[in-house]
This record gives sequence, C-alpha cells and structure tokens, in this order.
Amino acid sequence: MEEVEKKVEEVLERVNRMLGGAEVRLEGIEGGIVTVRYYRPLTNPAACHVDRAGGDKEIAQEALEDTLREVVPDFKGVRIIGEDR
Repeated sequence: MEEVEKKVEEVLERVNRMLGGAEVRLEGIEGGIVTVRYYRPLTNPAACHVDRAGGDKEIAQEALEDTLREVVPDFKGVRIIGEDR
C-alpha cells in the first residue's frame, strides 16, 4: 500500500500545480476510494472580484479521477472533503 500512496502523492503534486493556489492533500485510501482534503487558495478581496474556489475544486475532482484510475488498484472514485462554502 505504501507504493500506491507514494504514487497518489505524486499525482496530487501535479494536480496542485493546476489549482491556482488551492491545494489537495491525501487523507486516505480505502476500498478503492481516495479521500483528499481540499484547501481553498488564500484570497485578497481587493485584488480580484472573481471567486475561483468552486471551479478549482471541480478541476481537482476531474484531474484526480482521470489520473488516479491509472495508479490505484480497483479505483472507484475520489472523495473531496473540506473547505465547502
């Protein structure tokens, strides 16, 4: 299982680069479900009026599902927890 976790961490590193300051961190892998915790990017309300947090979470979900399917045996899905509005 440690080898799978290492591969998942590598996937998370790649996905985090696409999230514009948001971050996902591994919480666990159980029964083919990968659980990650989502952290919204720090925002400066004066810098921009666009809230991208929801979009980043959707991007993370899609990117993780596509990539983790290749590295997690019996992959069933991604569960993202945390930072809901």
